[in-house]
Amino acid sequence: MIVEFQSQLASMRNNLPHKLIEIDTANLYRTQVGAEGIANEDLATLKTELERVHQSLTVKSSSGLDAEFACLNLHDHMSASLPDIVSMAEAIRRFEEVAVIGIGGSSLGAKAVHQALAAIGATTSSPALHFLENVNPYPLRKLMQRSAEKVAVICISKSGGTVETAVQYLILRNWLEQNLGKSRARRHQWLITDPERGWLREIALREEIPSLPVPPRVGGRYSVLSAVGLLPLAVAGVDIQALLAGAAADAGRCLADDPKKNPALEVAALFYLLDIKKNKRVSIMMPYADPLQLFVDWYRQLWAESLGKRMETRSGKPPAGTLPVRAMGAVDQHSQLQMYLESRLDKIFTFLAFDAWEQDLPIPLSDDDRKFFPYLEGKKMRDVIEAELQATREVVTGAGHPNMTLRLPSLTAHVLGQLIDLYQRVTVYAGLLYGINPLDQPAVERGKKLAIKLLSGGKGP
Repeated sequence: MIVEFQSQLASMRNNLPHKLIEIDTANLYRTQVGAEGIANEDLATLKTELERVHQSLTVKSSSGLDAEFACLNLHDHMSASLPDIVSMAEAIRRFEEVAVIGIGGSSLGAKAVHQALAAIGATTSSPALHFLENVNPYPLRKLMQRSAEKVAVICISKSGGTVETAVQYLILRNWLEQNLGKSRARRHQWLITDPERGWLREIALREEIPSLPVPPRVGGRYSVLSAVGLLPLAVAGVDIQALLAGAAADAGRCLADDPKKNPALEVAALFYLLDIKKNKRVSIMMPYADPLQLFVDWYRQLWAESLGKRMETRSGKPPAGTLPVRAMGAVDQHSQLQMYLESRLDKIFTFLAFDAWEQDLPIPLSDDDRKFFPYLEGKKMRDVIEAELQATREVVTGAGHPNMTLRLPSLTAHVLGQLIDLYQRVTVYAGLLYGINPLDQPAVERGKKLAIKLLSGGKGP
């Protein structure tokens, strides 16, 4: 039973002290990286502005799920919904295969947490989760080769009308009905959408399909700590209570309006200053751990869609935001690092690393091997990846690129909750500093409307 499984996980983790992520921003400053870094005086000139944006964030996230920045208080307000989420997850776990249909923010967060925790065995192997995002018939056809009796569907769309999601749901729903009959097919479906309106909400009410609400003030890319992320993760056996507790722990370290006492405010301020004062236009996130690969994809959407804005209030100024890029350590040292080190000084780096590896392997050496690799004597894989990280960080710093390092004490739901809350706060702070709305996505909406126009027989521009 999922309740028992999560209880066991929670009990194990409650016996361990929850450490906070270490956030090392030293190499973003001029004292470490030279002229391309930020001087302490530059940060000091933002004092009044940082107090203002912190006050704005605090006020606009303080009135529960009705707050403008409700995404930043989900760690408190989703607790009341956990029994319903866990109960629904119990029902879904009867199946062997679960299709999670959603795109962008309706998928990436849960997918990232699931990938990370599955890598260390902190999820269940059954049921298997299939994240169906793109309009791509190949994974859909593969899933439809399974027995319909064994397949459940979780369809996620806040608006209830996201076309990519609707297409896949329509196809899977029809397949279930053809194989099981309409009445039985309903018992294989769960919906997560707006609590009052939209196509999916109408279906939930008309067909009596179980559903959970997306808080109206929480946008898709900020929704991983709502039912959008929590339900599929609960199905997978993730300790969702620990995920929320981790977010709460990070929120608790970000209460001050002083960047030296509030890491989210400091990171936002430094990235903002590096952009407007140093023309750093590319933000590269480089995890030195494969389980964090999809976390960077989640960050890329959050950062790009929230901050990449040209607003009338910024007339005459370049667009806000920096371009987020994923690079994997140590793999992309062999593909991208040459460009990074000897091209334009327009980049900021963020390195992600583990302090403790739940799994590791020693490197065995025969006498013949030892002649070629004497430096591997007595080493484990984590020693190699740590050396790769330190070497890359040193050469990046030496080349004059500002960089920061986040060291995760371990890989747990609690730590991932911290990471999610940290970057949501950094993003909102940065949006307020730029003077843009970090919650909307007007250019994306234009693209959606044009796609529907073309499907309706209209012509594009």
